[in-house]
Amino acid sequence: MNDNLNMLFIDNPGIEEAIKEFCFQNPEYLKLKQEFYETAQQIAGMIGWELYDRFERQFSLYIASSNDIYYLFGLGLRQEVLSALQPEMP
Repeated sequence: MNDNLNMLFIDNPGIEEAIKEFCFQNPEYLKLKQEFYETAQQIAGMIGWELYDRFERQFSLYIASSNDIYYLFGLGLRQEVLSALQPEMP
């Protein structure tokens, strides 16, 4: 059972593709993505590409950092769950 949990939570190289596929099956996600890009084009048209590009790059770095922090927190929780499920060795 521990090997199965490790595969599910830790050793899963296909998880990124599975998440992508999952997202693209969600109509609300697709709608929000399209609306974001439409709004981004409008803003870039108003303030100029250079300033908008700088904003988007900084915002992307901030969001990526936030995602990393949440991911690391989740990894810690998964490690605790796996450790709790493993039998203690004498």
